[in-house]
Amino acid sequence: MSVRIYDFYKPFREVKNKIATPNNYNFEDYNITELENGLRVISEKIPHFRSISLGFWMPVGSRNESTENNGITHLIEHLLFKGTKKRTYRDIAIAFDSMGAEFNAFTDKENSCVYADCIDTHLNNCLELLFDVVMNPSFLPENIKLERKVILEEIKMVKDNPSDDIFNYFYKIIFAGHPLSLPILGSTKSLKMLNNISIESYFKKNFNPDGIVLSAAGNIDHDTLVEKIRQNFEGFKTFKNDVSYENIPNSPLYAKKIKSYKSKTEAAHLCIGGPGCSRSSADKYNLSLFTNILGGSMSSRLFQKIREEKGLSYSIFASNTQYTDYGLTVIYAATSTGNLNKVIDLIFKEIDQVKKTGISTDEFEIAKENIKGNIVLGVEDISSRMFRLGKALLVDNKVLTIDEILKRIDRVKINQVNDAVNKYFQKDDLSAVIISKPSNGRIR
Repeated sequence: MSVRIYDFYKPFREVKNKIATPNNYNFEDYNITELENGLRVISEKIPHFRSISLGFWMPVGSRNESTENNGITHLIEHLLFKGTKKRTYRDIAIAFDSMGAEFNAFTDKENSCVYADCIDTHLNNCLELLFDVVMNPSFLPENIKLERKVILEEIKMVKDNPSDDIFNYFYKIIFAGHPLSLPILGSTKSLKMLNNISIESYFKKNFNPDGIVLSAAGNIDHDTLVEKIRQNFEGFKTFKNDVSYENIPNSPLYAKKIKSYKSKTEAAHLCIGGPGCSRSSADKYNLSLFTNILGGSMSSRLFQKIREEKGLSYSIFASNTQYTDYGLTVIYAATSTGNLNKVIDLIFKEIDQVKKTGISTDEFEIAKENIKGNIVLGVEDISSRMFRLGKALLVDNKVLTIDEILKRIDRVKINQVNDAVNKYFQKDDLSAVIISKPSNGRIR
């Protein structure tokens, strides 16, 4: 996270930036404005829609936490809907329901978001309600106690699902000692340490307008939206946000690790991977194409070999996750304990085979079209369009049009994908986690 979002957007202060694509993928027409208090507004007008998706994007997630306050961002996400200084949690629910609105929130490693979808005629009420929820939470002790219990139950659910829990273990060994290793939900110990004083202090430091992005998509006029946002800020004190993508903790230091965890689960769960590339890396699309070819679709090598041909696994995939300054490659598989070694061997044989012969032209073209199709189909939903715009502006300092992204994928050469395999999938550098009953499963 080496760039500072705020400085980059000084030219946008009080100025609209309109971008439209001049081609067959011409369904983006958005504007960007930065207000005096640092909040940035991005909106895409879709006049043939009758709905609007609104989202507050905060540059804070579990990466901003420590072992002591781990889970605080996610807890705050829950508490935002539990009451404000002028609404109870019941008032909030009734207000959203009376507009026929869908509302939700999520916390990630590097950001969090609170959003709502509503009919265009309810823009004023929905925006005011979201402002109240995000900017004016009450953080009553009784609500903190209640939501802490809810999240502790959520943690138990994850523990009961090894296919989810294995990734917490994987992050723990890959990023050992670094904030990226911390689980988003927190731990039983860290959650019990949180109180209204620590929560209010964290909120004031990290949830202020300077750094927040308000993203919108649908039947909405940008100038009207900006004016309504200004009106909603009246009466709110605003402070400098302590969070930026420049002053977060340093990038992790990686060292190969292999660890097995005992479990009563009938299936054995396997996660293999290592360092990947960042969101801004030149390898971004090269690596994504390879993980798609390796295990990103039903025609991928691992799916065809291990599931379709050998019948050794119901669930198997490969992917890569990109953060602002770092990345992660992952291969996941679930199989019976007795077949674990066979699956491990087959995974490495497929990787070795690609290194020896390279990927074929056919699977290269299939992967390109598969990824492009997923991107285009993914923005047919209004919330997805709001998500894409908000996260891109918040994290990447810029918003690429869909056409620009598709062109970047098309420009990737087959040799660049083969180079990515050798760069990111060296067997001696790959870590692994296994969750299973005691067995002889091993990574050789």
